[in-house]
Amino acid sequence: MNKALLEYLGQYISDGKKKIIDEVLDKRTRYLTVVLEDIYHSQNASAVIRSCDCFGVQDLYVIENKHEYKVNPRVVHGASKWVDIISYSDHIDNSTKCFTDLKQKGYKLIGTVPDQSATNINDLETSEPIALIFGTEKEGLSMQAKEYCDNFVTVPMYGFTESFNISVRAALSMNILSEKIFNSKASWMLSAKEKEALKLLWFRKIVHRSDLLEKDFLKSGNYLS
Repeated sequence: MNKALLEYLGQYISDGKKKIIDEVLDKRTRYLTVVLEDIYHSQNASAVIRSCDCFGVQDLYVIENKHEYKVNPRVVHGASKWVDIISYSDHIDNSTKCFTDLKQKGYKLIGTVPDQSATNINDLETSEPIALIFGTEKEGLSMQAKEYCDNFVTVPMYGFTESFNISVRAALSMNILSEKIFNSKASWMLSAKEKEALKLLWFRKIVHRSDLLEKDFLKSGNYLS
């Protein structure tokens, strides 16, 4: 049914826009994902969403233990429509639940730290799916995060400032790792089924009153023919 629905909603989207969507999907990945633990500055949190979209990272995991994750629409500029935000806010220990889930999905958990003695991110091995974890600028990664991490990386710095702003560190990290992954032999691309699901989700967001159109389409029964 998805294919029929895509074709139906596609009538309301220009060929140019559909071409862009296909091109973006070809560079979308879940091989690299980002985790934000208790980020409370909405400007930084929103900037990370934009960076995820720009660098092809489809999933952003958000852990809310002490602080609520808030999006600043003036910063995000609609990027949240194209990135899947998976929130962990209703568990007794949101951090542990998120990290456990990511481990079960096959991710290597990589903590990002300002410590220049940690592994240089340019040297990080990318032969397995990576979940990059970012803590707050003030407190850094939680003890739970540190216990679950398989490795720690840092973005090299050459000035007097002690650390990057969290949104800058996230953008630089995604830039470095996405380039390495996209140019590697790793199976980083989305499956055909994942692409189809995302395309339908995006079509629904693009088409005005798509919910009503979809309702009419389902009533018509045309997808059964």
